[in-house]
Amino acid sequence: MSADGPATELGARIDAAPTGEVVTAFVAVDGGLLAGSPLAPFAAPDSLWGRLVADVRAGVAGPAVVTPADVERVVRARRRRRVDEVAEECRATFRATTASWLHPEVWRLAVHHARRGHRVVLVSAATPPDVAPLAEALGADDVVATRLSVDGDVVAGLGSPVCSGPDAAAAVVGWADDHDVDLGQAFVYAPAEDRALLDLAAHAVVVGEPDGIRPALPVRPRGAVPPVEAIGGTLGFYAGFLSATAAALGSGALRLSRHHAINLAGSLGSELALGIAGVDVEVDGAEHLWSTRPAVFVFNHQSALDPIVAMTMLRHDFTGVAKAEARSMPVFGQLFMLADVAFVERGNTTQARQALEPAVEKVRRGMSLLMAPEGTRSPTPRPGRFKKGAFHIAMQAGVPMVPIVLENAGELMWRHDVTVRPGTVRVTVLPPIDTGDWSTETLDDHVAHVRGLFLDTLGLGEKQ
Repeated sequence: MSADGPATELGARIDAAPTGEVVTAFVAVDGGLLAGSPLAPFAAPDSLWGRLVADVRAGVAGPAVVTPADVERVVRARRRRRVDEVAEECRATFRATTASWLHPEVWRLAVHHARRGHRVVLVSAATPPDVAPLAEALGADDVVATRLSVDGDVVAGLGSPVCSGPDAAAAVVGWADDHDVDLGQAFVYAPAEDRALLDLAAHAVVVGEPDGIRPALPVRPRGAVPPVEAIGGTLGFYAGFLSATAAALGSGALRLSRHHAINLAGSLGSELALGIAGVDVEVDGAEHLWSTRPAVFVFNHQSALDPIVAMTMLRHDFTGVAKAEARSMPVFGQLFMLADVAFVERGNTTQARQALEPAVEKVRRGMSLLMAPEGTRSPTPRPGRFKKGAFHIAMQAGVPMVPIVLENAGELMWRHDVTVRPGTVRVTVLPPIDTGDWSTETLDDHVAHVRGLFLDTLGLGEKQ
């Protein structure tokens, strides 16, 4: 059975529960919302060789298990460090490493609870600074974790027992008492080994391998070496794109047409690459790709796979804007330069405006534009903050904006992955948005509206 069946059934259970904060969902982070622990990168051995071995082991078996002893050791290492310094280090680690361990299946159920007005509480053996970036990204209401004791603005040591096993269950019971939570109406999502936690609530769901007693939510493994067919498909993905691009350039040279070469490379290269990798694209609303051109097409960005999926849909007569670092990407960077993509130096607003001017002119002359308004890949399934560049271009060029909502491309090629897993990318193309009445004064409202369309389509709206 696919994960969609259990997820649908569990979603129905959430819908059947009362709305509002009378219901609380406790979500285990370690092995539940994440494939590992947010503390795992800090629990790695200090020696260079030890870290190398840990990295290899994580690549083979997934993120390492963090024990209570590991938590105590990490906290000891943080003693006398400023709390804000530790918090910043944890935020950076979340974006660079642990966000790629997210289980989207659990994330969606947590967001489903939030949309019903339920309280969402994360439970982890890690410390609050480790869990805070994940809680903030999800929009969780609170965290039950291993507390720190502080001396002024520095870490002094442990402030509670490690929040693991029976101690985690006791901490959740204490939180429930303090907040008048009826555990008879609560939900818990945790791996089977967290039995003490699962036993607390009336609605307990096992994440991952089932225990044969409670409903289970299957999740895809994260952070592990992909299956053999994915490795072969990935090699074919890059080889297919490269060979199709070479053929397209040859065809363009024979015709003395750079435009023909780019159109053929974009359509043939993306289709061949995805086909060899075993990636299908299922599109709802495909008619909106062609109903009004030129247009500014915007997509949510999690993966290096995203632009390839968009290319296979748009096929021809479009260009894009990319961050300056994309210029150095193998194959794709060269193709971007050949396609006259505008490279924007992030953080340099003056240079960014100059780079966008030729993009506006291209759109006015009939070329559509493809952009990721987040500006970089989001570390979570929820789209990040949208920047205004694409909106300025659509407004100034006087063309519609068309949202392309990618539901799960990041699950086939996650943020930091170079490997493509076979599967189906589900895409929804929303109707063109008229920009005729947009103005500089109202642009913030339009940005919020379009991002809201993405969130609603993905079912990942934020709690108000």
